[in-house]
Amino acid sequence: MKIHFWGTRGSIPSPSTAATPTHEFGGDTTCLSLAWGKDNLLVIDAGSGLRQAGLNWAREGRTSFTFLFTHSHWDHLQGFPFFTPAFQDGVTITIYSPRLPGAHAGNLIERSLHAQQSEPFFPAGFPQLRARFTFHEIQPDQDCKLTSGPDSLQIRAASLPHPGGCLAYRIEGATVGKARSFVFATDHEPPASSPNPLTRLAQDTDLLISDGQYTAAEYKSRVGWGHGTPELCLREAVAARARRLLITHFDPTHSDTTLAGLETEFQKSAQSSGIPVGFARQGQTIDLDPPR
Repeated sequence: MKIHFWGTRGSIPSPSTAATPTHEFGGDTTCLSLAWGKDNLLVIDAGSGLRQAGLNWAREGRTSFTFLFTHSHWDHLQGFPFFTPAFQDGVTITIYSPRLPGAHAGNLIERSLHAQQSEPFFPAGFPQLRARFTFHEIQPDQDCKLTSGPDSLQIRAASLPHPGGCLAYRIEGATVGKARSFVFATDHEPPASSPNPLTRLAQDTDLLISDGQYTAAEYKSRVGWGHGTPELCLREAVAARARRLLITHFDPTHSDTTLAGLETEFQKSAQSSGIPVGFARQGQTIDLDPPR
């Protein structure tokens, strides 16, 4: 299982400028992909990073995609109208998305994707897409299994504290007889108590990827906004006995210099936990498979 980060930024895309360079950690909003099995692909969220991913996959001639959405906020959807394969014949797109408590009737992500591609917001409506779509829903604590020949992925969801609701996902697969897992927990404001739904979901996972958008100082004035800090993420990782922690969903005001400094300080402070920690980078690939 190989995880690739196409977008690591939160809230809004942050193109690199002289004043706020973002080349190292990335300026596109949340999108990552998981290559699994022989030639299977799972795409998690559709932030602005999906545009470049789609161009890459179109060049490769890929025609089958499975999407897993965490929630419907715009920074996790805004790349979809620019997803080149969706405009092509012969492409199949399967979408799994949350059925969140209190959600209105109908599939939340299906309605949201149609809405953002409708006038007066966008000229090419969702019905103009030529790919063949299938929509499914996932609820907290519900298992979902993806299979392709002898290969399979097991997916389980848990609710996160975030305005409007959000799901974290635990994704498990097996390679060479060894099970591997990671948990993706974007847009998450860790509660004061443990255990909680995320720490239960992430028990003994190989990798926890979590939202640490704010510094501790910034968080004081943003309590209730639905995002955390690297330190709060570490507390969750320790409670879950995760084997590795990676921070993502960076604040749009944080430059490469700022993030590099925060990462260095965080790695120093996290040494006593025994958990390797770091910040995700756009373009980074992580291989969870054991050495052969």
